[in-house]
Amino acid sequence: MKLNIGCGYNRLEGYLNLDSSPASAADRLMPAHDLEFESCSVSEIKALQLVEHLGFFKTKFFLSECWRVLKPGGTLRIETPYIEKTFELFLAGDRRVKEAALGWVYGSETPGMNHLYCFPKELLAELLAGAGFEIESAEEFLFQPYRPALRFDAAKKDGEKPALNSALRRRLLDEHLADLTCELEGAGLELIIGKLMEGGGNSAAALEQALYSVPAALEYFTLKEETEKHPSREAAACARLAEWAIQGRLAAEYAAGIENGLAAAAAFEAAFALGRGLTAHALSGNPRPYGPAPAADAPRVLTLETAAAWLFKRRFERP
Repeated sequence: MKLNIGCGYNRLEGYLNLDSSPASAADRLMPAHDLEFESCSVSEIKALQLVEHLGFFKTKFFLSECWRVLKPGGTLRIETPYIEKTFELFLAGDRRVKEAALGWVYGSETPGMNHLYCFPKELLAELLAGAGFEIESAEEFLFQPYRPALRFDAAKKDGEKPALNSALRRRLLDEHLADLTCELEGAGLELIIGKLMEGGGNSAAALEQALYSVPAALEYFTLKEETEKHPSREAAACARLAEWAIQGRLAAEYAAGIENGLAAAAAFEAAFALGRGLTAHALSGNPRPYGPAPAADAPRVLTLETAAAWLFKRRFERP
């Protein structure tokens, strides 16, 4: 099976044409970052002028999903605006060139045709490699007058890290734990996933990510438990932290620190000091938490940024 993802009206023969828009000519409607196919079931994927419409966070999930559904050695072709060259044309061009370049940067005002994020060449290459792809070729071409584009051809590489990355992201999607419509939550979740992937087997460092998102850490340790075929103390600790509504408790501690005159960074660090104590408590098997009662409306992903936004909104909405 071969996929043409984000096809719009560009149907390709011999491919299953996918798009998220009912107004498209797709064979099936499906989000690009949440593919409804079995792992290792696809031989080739084309994503032509797609990722700029997804945004940064959905593109990370899109690439992990491409890795998951492709067979070993399967290929992915991505075409997208060449943003650096577009800026060069804009700066050097007359009014007509500038108008064409701006339309290429921002996309169309037609619903669904705007560009959320144009990827620099180096960044897109980095994301492909991080998702487990080996770039076979990268070339520049002119999509339309004054609209330069990039084309990457990449092949799926096997590996433990991309497999874990893909499996974790798939779990987060399946359990509705990845809200990619909220930029602050998406950014926090990416930091957590990055730390979990970079852990290098350091269970203590990985477990600390439960303070930011206990569901993400629990899914990570559950996957490791399944792979390694033995019970995990960390997975059990995460389950206890989830029962204790750890993000709510830390949010409440953060709010109390702000109310007591602490600066935001100091209040957040005080909350995480509580969290580290509760993590040790959970690792010991103690079933009873301590500290403040959890805030019911706490952010699902707790970072300094989401905590500050949560508290600001809470104060604004309070009668």
